[in-house]
Amino acid sequence: MGDRTTADLERELDMLAYVRDCLRASEDRAVGIPTIAVDQVLDELNSLVRSPGDPT
Repeated sequence: MGDRTTADLERELDMLAYVRDCLRASEDRAVGIPTIAVDQVLDELNSLVRSPGDPT
């Protein structure tokens, strides 16, 4: 893999979030596809994006 830019990483994370949402929308309740690892990655990204002084 070559040098990835911040924009490349953001696109990949957006795609990951989209795939997670598609899985959640299409999964059969009996199957229950876990998305815990994806949730953790996206939660970590969101915590890094927020500035320490940001109350949201």
